[in-house]
Amino acid sequence: MFNQRPVNQHYVSRLLLKRFKLPGHPLQCYDVAARQWRTKSVEKACADSGYNQLITSHGIDDTLETEFSKIESRIPKALRLLERIAADGSTDLPVQVFTDLCQYCAFLTLSSIAAKASAVVNFVYNLNLEIEIGQRHLLRELAIPETIIAEWKPVVLSGRRVIIEADNALQLIYRHQFRRRFRDESALYRHTKWVICTSPIDLPIADIGLIPLSQKEPKLNRYILPVGPRLVLQGIFFHDVSRNSPNQALKTLVLTLEEAQECVDIICSAAVAEIFCQQRIVDIEESLRRATAAGIEFLQIANPREVIGAGLKLTMNRLHFYERVSRLRSLVR
Repeated sequence: MFNQRPVNQHYVSRLLLKRFKLPGHPLQCYDVAARQWRTKSVEKACADSGYNQLITSHGIDDTLETEFSKIESRIPKALRLLERIAADGSTDLPVQVFTDLCQYCAFLTLSSIAAKASAVVNFVYNLNLEIEIGQRHLLRELAIPETIIAEWKPVVLSGRRVIIEADNALQLIYRHQFRRRFRDESALYRHTKWVICTSPIDLPIADIGLIPLSQKEPKLNRYILPVGPRLVLQGIFFHDVSRNSPNQALKTLVLTLEEAQECVDIICSAAVAEIFCQQRIVDIEESLRRATAAGIEFLQIANPREVIGAGLKLTMNRLHFYERVSRLRSLVR
């Protein structure tokens, strides 16, 4: 779908943001860098012109946003069921509802500022790894001839790297990585053990909607998705995949005050620039300090505006590859 004018697009689902505002009132927004509160409308929160689009000589490609809108339109039913489950106890989600929820989580993950910022680095890493170990998944998608791969392999094994150059590579590769990873990301969430948790205190939502948190012992990924001021969906995916299974059964949990406060600390710490809530959190600075003291860390994005606004730049829609010793400039540190 090619349009001719950029439109406002959210990198945290508008549907979620609306659940964190009081009727007739704007969102309360905490600016992490400025350490100041202000109000913000849902329309302007976690949004920018053309965040997901691709501008080429043919016009504006908005197919990614269109696909997300289709999934988002089915999520209100899932959220209503989550609320009912939290109130009534453990139950199974209908298969289609669970599928929609997993795809929604995949979209939230892959369209986040963090995923967009790291897209080029991950792309180049995967490209060189495939050259080194002889895989062909990404290389085949890029239609790289075997003769070229054969020339690259000794270069990569010697410690050099194949990197890329393109007009607006960030937006082009962000969308490429999104489409490559969407099916696998959805499958990961299908095999995640989910618990819908009721909180005794109000929760915020960060400008990273679905928060991934790695744990070393046992090795697992923990996911935190605030779906309301007093409701949070949490998931566990074990690195030992034999411990995971596709299961639509959701457990329920009433968080203790300490567990709820930990959730607040993690959500606040995950924010790139902004935290949103119904009512201002008086001890938000203390939450950030506790998260730091607990060793909770997330990617720090060097230039969020460059990442967010990449969709407004013209892209030639092709990549150039060449060999280089120096490291690719990263948008994360």
